[in-house]
Amino acid sequence: MLLGLISDSHDNISAVKSAVSYFRERNIRVVLHLGDIISPFTLKLFRDFEFYGIFGNNDGEKLLLKKIASDNDIVLEEGPLELNLGGKNFVLMHGWGSIDRTVRLVSSFAESGQYDYILYGHTHKLDVRKIDSSVIINPGESCGYLTGRKTVAVLDLNAGTVEIVDI
Repeated sequence: MLLGLISDSHDNISAVKSAVSYFRERNIRVVLHLGDIISPFTLKLFRDFEFYGIFGNNDGEKLLLKKIASDNDIVLEEGPLELNLGGKNFVLMHGWGSIDRTVRLVSSFAESGQYDYILYGHTHKLDVRKIDSSVIINPGESCGYLTGRKTVAVLDLNAGTVEIVDI
């Protein structure tokens, strides 16, 4: 089972279209968005996927985002969002305050031992690491606004591998 991971798209439509195209090419059916989608027109680009997303600190038009999600069978909630996919326990979150605070809280989730995968965004920085039995993943920023690099990730649940992809 392949999962597409994306975060911090910040309405960069060309980057989102590239990500969506890449996910389709790889036959990825499940996409997890880790916050800062921003506008309803961006969310609509994900309607052909089984989609789970969380709000970030910059998401606007939350009422309309929720309506579009509801109309398109998209899960979009305030984080953290707990999921079980492919028999694995996930927690999805965006971030809280500073980068340091976000990383500390992510590490705390991992140290709890309750989750196989802890997925987050907010920092715009790639992060793939393991703490005990938990894998932590931040796919970086898909918008490329802060780092100049537009990335997503592909998580292969069968192999337990994470691939970072420049889009």
